[in-house]
Amino acid sequence: MSRRVLVSARDPGAAAQLRPLVAALAAERNVTLTVVASGAALGILDGAGPRPLAFTLPDGTNHVPAGRDRGPLLDQARELVVRIQPDVIVTGISSLGVGIDEALLAVASGRPTFAVQDYPGDANAIDGAYAGEYLVRDDDAARLTRTRFDVKATAVGSLRHAGYTALDVTALRERKRADLGAGARPVIGFFGQPPEIPGHEAIFGHLVEALPGRRPAPVVVLREHPKAQGTRETHTAALLRAGVSVVAGDDGPVESWLVACDVVTTPFSHCAIDFAFLSAASPDPLGTVLFLLTAPETWAFMREHSGLQVPDGVDAGLGVIARSPTEISGMLDTLLGAEARGAYHAAARRLPSGANLHAIVARLLEAAAATRAVK
Repeated sequence: MSRRVLVSARDPGAAAQLRPLVAALAAERNVTLTVVASGAALGILDGAGPRPLAFTLPDGTNHVPAGRDRGPLLDQARELVVRIQPDVIVTGISSLGVGIDEALLAVASGRPTFAVQDYPGDANAIDGAYAGEYLVRDDDAARLTRTRFDVKATAVGSLRHAGYTALDVTALRERKRADLGAGARPVIGFFGQPPEIPGHEAIFGHLVEALPGRRPAPVVVLREHPKAQGTRETHTAALLRAGVSVVAGDDGPVESWLVACDVVTTPFSHCAIDFAFLSAASPDPLGTVLFLLTAPETWAFMREHSGLQVPDGVDAGLGVIARSPTEISGMLDTLLGAEARGAYHAAARRLPSGANLHAIVARLLEAAAATRAVK
């Protein structure tokens, strides 16, 4: 008898983590798979399995900010569960407000639920309705998640990054840098996060202030967060005033832009760990990561929502933190050097490799079969 699996995502990072799992579930016989997604997650999951159902609330939005009425969201999620009758529910995780992921966990009605984590220590819930089990990258993430939320957490590797070992990273880098016309100029990437994160826009301004007068003038790859609205033009204008070349890096997968960078900058985005796994798959050093935590409120937000004291990767040598705007320029100089690039590459090579998709699928289907046995 076919087992019904419902997968959801509302965040692009979560969707990227779930995409290999969706493909693996879609390849299973005797599985009826339904995928529901909202926002940028829709496009990321499209093509991995069955066409995702677009989740939108009656007012046209796809999530509910903190403190707002969650009734319509829960009602719509409940209708979806009643219609699909899943045997198991698998969701992504997003920390800003609540949406389809959190709503499905809240209306699961006793069904087994799993959440796939893309940022260590992250979980979100409506009224404490967390997933029954969190599938996380490594033992450290599992311990942190258990400590913060008193939930079951299992280390399974990084689903998103397991496929990086098949990439020709050197060829991808050469091709993208040629497209950028970078030549010998350094390529600095800014990988933005949702601008509603406190201090985010001030941090971007601090980076811009550190760029004028750099020789040679860098090429800046500007990749806005998919949830950002209306920031690209103002950010581009600010960078141009700083005297650098700017390339919009919003189209295509993030890996195609990360691979070209000599320094990746971001407040604390998971793009930084994507870069680390790309570096691990490269025979030669790619570059380094600079976390821009020059606004105290951004650091406080990161700690509150992840439980980490520093961004993911810092303790493992996978990035350094700029704590003050005045530190950024000198840190860029250091990070562009061969010694820093080599040290980062060595640290990246120590990352856990692989993820046992077959074992994860088996675990989900075992839970689904147990649901069927009860019915």
